[in-house]
Amino acid sequence: MAPSDSHGHVLFNQVLNSNDRARAQTQGGGATSGNSKEKRFLCMFCNKGFRYPQKVEIHQRIHTGEKPFSCNQCHMRFAQAGTLKRHQRVHTGEKPFSCTHTHCGKRFSERLYLRTHQQKNHSTLYHRK
Repeated sequence: MAPSDSHGHVLFNQVLNSNDRARAQTQGGGATSGNSKEKRFLCMFCNKGFRYPQKVEIHQRIHTGEKPFSCNQCHMRFAQAGTLKRHQRVHTGEKPFSCTHTHCGKRFSERLYLRTHQQKNHSTLYHRK
């Protein structure tokens, strides 16, 4: 069992140092078959494979509970920088995604909200008769 903090989150940095972590995550001691799409970096918790060591480190935050990105407007913390950026739109009111349908012009803070709007309001496939 890996060491954990008072909240039960695994203290990832105490599990392995960075050199050991890279070795532990590489299948076959670093030997590859030459296939650039080979997922040779493994999650130390669930063995899910990744092509890049940075991706496995981001994934492992799911297991460790590590949230290194903090909002400077509120108490929220995030495991990924992109999630923090999306959250900050709550505070800034930024709506970078706009509907391109004729005479609409509605704007949205998230791409998913734009897609949902377009399906519900502008798609003939979505409308029921």
